[in-house]
Amino acid sequence: MKTLGLDLGGTKIAAAIVEDGEMLSQHQVGTPHSGYKDVLGALEAAAKVVLADYADVEHVGLGSPGPLDLDAGKVLFAPNIPGMEDVSIAEDLGERLERTVVLENDANAAGYAEHLFGAARDLTSSIYVTISTGVGGGLFLRESIVHGADGVAGEVGHMTLQLGGPLCGCGHYGCWEAVGAGRAIARDASHSYGEDLKTTEVFERAKAGERKALQAVDQAARYTGLGLANLLKAFNPDGFVIGGGLIRAGDFYMDKVQAAADEFCVGYPEVEIRIAELGTDAGVIGAASVATRGLDKDT
Repeated sequence: MKTLGLDLGGTKIAAAIVEDGEMLSQHQVGTPHSGYKDVLGALEAAAKVVLADYADVEHVGLGSPGPLDLDAGKVLFAPNIPGMEDVSIAEDLGERLERTVVLENDANAAGYAEHLFGAARDLTSSIYVTISTGVGGGLFLRESIVHGADGVAGEVGHMTLQLGGPLCGCGHYGCWEAVGAGRAIARDASHSYGEDLKTTEVFERAKAGERKALQAVDQAARYTGLGLANLLKAFNPDGFVIGGGLIRAGDFYMDKVQAAADEFCVGYPEVEIRIAELGTDAGVIGAASVATRGLDKDT
């Protein structure tokens, strides 16, 4: 079945016609930062470009940052997109496109694509973790996304890993995102060096052997290994898929994560970590797949 997938991000909106995990037509536009109506208009415009040659497509999936109210089809708050507060985006976009729109968390959508068609396609259960500026995730069993009682299952980035640790954007202290994400690496290294550094610059210095940069990367990787170990003990998935910007550092980073996860799982099953395969296409493929399969939001 051909389905329209939309991936709403802080900088771009991706639209694609998807069939069995393959993109048949795709288009991208910039994400407006001038209010909800403009975002809605950009989503509509991107969708209509790819629908032009596939007018018979009936199902639409939309991946969006949140928090979300999945049952109501609402974005409660999208921190990186001005004006996206308590908006009925599924209903409003559905009226414009004259189609039913299914809303899903963007990290869930990307992870779902990896579970069905990417790195975890041969696994019965998997946990997806994206590590970039922040940390997000999703839990998958067979062909289902595990949403939890209130739709917040998979918010792995806000597990507390360090009591009394740095303040996270969610308002709590010591979250995985606050101690293991890209911004945490940049923050800690900048403090050590006494100058503002970007995450990419820290990795360059760490690969060159600079002690301060290495300490920042090692610490963040160790917390990520701890997070994975905790998830393994709680859910025992067949495997983990890691995506996001930090995986571009390759084995230099991932070997540190694997070593920490193994250390914290001594006596438990092996932590199998796979690297995401679908790249930036995962979000739009997953959004389309959510709509195609008509997932039960009560799962």
